[in-house]
Amino acid sequence: MTAQRALGTAAATLAVVAAVALACWFAFALTTGATLVTFRTGSMAPSMPQGSLAVTLPVAAPEIAVGDVVTVRRASDGQPVTHRVVEVRDPAAASSELPLAADQRELVLKGDDNDGVDMRPYVVSEARRVVLAIPKAGAVLVVVQSPIGMGILVLLAGALTAWSFWPRRPDPDPPAPDRARHAATSGAVS
Repeated sequence: MTAQRALGTAAATLAVVAAVALACWFAFALTTGATLVTFRTGSMAPSMPQGSLAVTLPVAAPEIAVGDVVTVRRASDGQPVTHRVVEVRDPAAASSELPLAADQRELVLKGDDNDGVDMRPYVVSEARRVVLAIPKAGAVLVVVQSPIGMGILVLLAGALTAWSFWPRRPDPDPPAPDRARHAATSGAVS
């Protein structure tokens, strides 16, 4: 096998593995509601430092427990916050001015690297629980999602496609065992 053919096989294998992995992720996300969260701050360091990528699954508020890492939205601006649950208050114990519904909980959250708890508790009926975090993978995702990253991916995909369909020259001198078979099938006499 020539170096060019080996490189082609490796590139094709890598492309197939990436495509299968993406298809599996999309199927998993579609069936479970999973999403990806990129940590843009270091508030959850050292377990989930800045640049980490986390897989989250939806969870109903009554299922949230102390110690879970959850993503919720701030009431003030709707921005997501991913911190550890340090206290869960049921409707009877909530400090909220408005009464909570039976399916709601008031969560007190704290970033692992923060000195104190978040300023206000979060009232939720559901949240997203972190089930897996991979350090530094979020930085890769951010780069890939940028316009430059997307452009590079498109160029690489186009180059790989063009290269894989590019006409190949036949091997001018096949190895010795193939010569006899080649001669026998072409009618040539050795």
